[in-house]
Amino acid sequence: MSKWIDSIRDGDIILFHTKGFSPISVGIRMLTESFWNHVGMYVSDINKEGFVIEALGRGVVKTPIEKYINNKSYILKAITLRPEAFKDEEEYREGLKLAISKMRLSVGQKYDWWAIVYLGILYISKGFWHKSAKKLPTRFNPLQSRNRFFCSELICESCYKISSLYDYLFQGKTKQKCDTTTPKDIGKAETVKFIGGYDAY
Repeated sequence: MSKWIDSIRDGDIILFHTKGFSPISVGIRMLTESFWNHVGMYVSDINKEGFVIEALGRGVVKTPIEKYINNKSYILKAITLRPEAFKDEEEYREGLKLAISKMRLSVGQKYDWWAIVYLGILYISKGFWHKSAKKLPTRFNPLQSRNRFFCSELICESCYKISSLYDYLFQGKTKQKCDTTTPKDIGKAETVKFIGGYDAY
C-alpha cells in the first residue's frame, strides 16, 4: 500500500486519472485541459476501513479505497482543505464534519448525466465556436438536477457554505456554481493543499 494513504483522513479529497481506454475520462481531460478526470471524498467506517464516496455513471456509491491503491489503472492525488480557508479551528472541524455527513447522505443518489452533457457542449463551444460560447451560461448549468450529481459537483455541494469565508470553496472569487465545477477546479483551488500521490493539476 502506498505510504501516503496512511496520512489521509475523513474528508480528504482524492483526484483520479483513469488510464487505458476510457472515452469519457479522456474527453473530460481534453475538454477541461486537466490531468484529472474524476474526484471523490475519502471516508472511513466504524471499523476504520477506508472508502471513497464518488459519483459514477451508476450513481453515488461508496467504494473501498483498496480498489484504487496500487491499481495500475489509476493515478491518484490526495488533497485536503486548508485550515486557513476557515474562520478558526472550530469552524474547520465542524465544517469537515458537515461535508462528510453530506457525502454519506448522498450515497444512492443518481448520476447527473444531463449536466455532463451541458458541460460538454460548453467546453466544445469554447474550443470551436467562440461566438456561440459567449451566449452560453458559464456560471451555472441549465440542465443540472438538484437530486442528481456528477463527481466534482458532489464534492463541491458537500462543501457548500461550510466556511464563513467562502460560499464555494473551489471557485475562489468567481460566481461559478457547483454544477459547472470540474476536477481541475478542485485540484487547483487555493483552499486545498497536497497530501500525497501524483502532484499535478
